[in-house]
Amino acid sequence: MLNMIPVFQGMDVNCGSFLIRHTKSAIEKGKIQEEDINHALYNLFSVQLRLGLFEKASENQWFTRLGPSNVCTKEHRELAAEAVRQGTVLLKNDDSFLPLKRSEVSHIAMIGAAANDAYIMGGDYTGAPCDPITFLKGMQAFVPQTTVAGGCKNVSCDSTDGFGEAIEAAKRADIVVVIAGLNLTQETEDLDRVTLLLPGKQQDLVNIIASVTKKPIVLVITGGGPVDVSFAKQDTRIASVLWIGYPGEVGGQVLPEILFGEYNPGE
Repeated sequence: MLNMIPVFQGMDVNCGSFLIRHTKSAIEKGKIQEEDINHALYNLFSVQLRLGLFEKASENQWFTRLGPSNVCTKEHRELAAEAVRQGTVLLKNDDSFLPLKRSEVSHIAMIGAAANDAYIMGGDYTGAPCDPITFLKGMQAFVPQTTVAGGCKNVSCDSTDGFGEAIEAAKRADIVVVIAGLNLTQETEDLDRVTLLLPGKQQDLVNIIASVTKKPIVLVITGGGPVDVSFAKQDTRIASVLWIGYPGEVGGQVLPEILFGEYNPGE
């Protein structure tokens, strides 16, 4: 129960380990009283009582009837896809660069450490995915000649060693999509970022790729927290910017749907 004790401004729940590590000391120093703990527990359990979580399962408690047979169903994957469609935000689209026309695109390059990494699709509190579709795999279903180059070894992007390969891949393609942003190595419980900028040398990668492509690039941002991509706002070499968050196991399926106009994201 120690992770339910109010410490900061009336907070009743803390999902990290801070309270577990520090509550005992706070009690011993008199910074937390027994009535504070009782108040937090009252708030928490009263809500659960109103929801009927301690009562016998009833027709109103549909979630109590969920089991393994409900996982990985067609209906649930479609629901997951719809969540990505509705959750993706179009932040920039100069001269209506998007949607792309499939008849005019024969070769796409996907650049970025997350382009072919299923791990990036899930955020914190994510269960085991069912047949996750990476951005690369999803794009290849639309454009068979889709190539990939990481540019960075990982999302931390501490080195430019892979930039050369990414540059050559970008030069050969008709359209270039750069996947940048965050994953759970950058943000999770008990792991806070110290900057809102893209990690490591990601911004350098975006800029150098944008400088060598035939057409302006599409920049896709992943992550659960805010990222400062103001550098892309006035850069004419970056035609479109999409925020896709942590899109889950079918995120790779939905991204090309959006890029090619089968679904239009909100602005």
